Order: sequence, then C-alpha cells, then structure tokens
Amino acid sequence: MKLIEFQPVTGDKISLLKEIVNSNHAYNTLSEGHSELTDREILHMYESSNGHNAVMNFVVAGGRAVGVIDYLMENPYDNMPWLGLLMIHSHYHGQGYAVEALRKYESLMRDLGKGTVRLGVIKGNDHALRFWTNRGFAFYEEKQGDKWTVLCLEKVL
Repeated sequence: MKLIEFQPVTGDKISLLKEIVNSNHAYNTLSEGHSELTDREILHMYESSNGHNAVMNFVVAGGRAVGVIDYLMENPYDNMPWLGLLMIHSHYHGQGYAVEALRKYESLMRDLGKGTVRLGVIKGNDHALRFWTNRGFAFYEEKQGDKWTVLCLEKVL
C-alpha cells in the first residue's frame, strides 16, 4: 500500500496541474476534442472547481504530485458527494496510485458521514468505466450534458 496525501491545488501551482492533465492525451481528446489543454483551459478548470466550491487536491506520494483529485462534498442537484476527477500523471499509470487515492477519498467521505459517493464517466471512456466498476461503482443513470453523454455511477461506502 502506498502512502498517499492530498495537498491543495493553489494558484501558484497551475503549471503542475497542467503537466498532470496534459500527460493524459486520450482523456483530453475525449473530453475536450484535443490532446493538450491550453493555459486558459487549465485556468478555467481550476477556477471552475473553486467557483463550484469543489475541493481540488494534488495526489501526492513520496513528496511528489502524481495526480489530481477534484470533488464536491455536496452536489446541489442531488445533495450527494461527487468525485469530479481522479487523474494520475501518465508516467505513474499502472502503479496503484489511483486505487490508493480512491481509498483515501472513500475513507475521507466515510469519516464525514457520507454513505454513498457518485461520479460520472464520459460515454465511450471504456477504460475509466472498467476502472470504476471494478471498484464497486454501479451504473444508475445516463445523462446528456452540454458536450457529451455521461454515465452516472454510485458506490455505497
């Protein structure tokens, strides 16, 4: 088991956020239509998270940021906690960091009295869908968003 910490993404660390996000070309192409996000798009991601009162943290292991996690404690549409993004830098894929970050997130939610967590997967992101369903998330609804269709999943903790 890897020791994972969550450390806040702050305005002075936007370049590190950009490095992590832009290491994931396939996801960016699926979600944004191009492989690398611009400074403006990364800043928008950061500001949007803050504007929705989400929590955006780096996933830190051994003192280095290996990924990013972004979540809402309570989505105003359903009053449920939502995991908006869990992304590991491509250099660290397959090393267990996403699984450990998810364990830490789930533990945090349980400690805060949350019994269920939700997330969305862009339809067509089969890799992500397998990852989440293999970890106990179950499909409950399909929704059409502005840019894509989202498969909504939830997990009872």
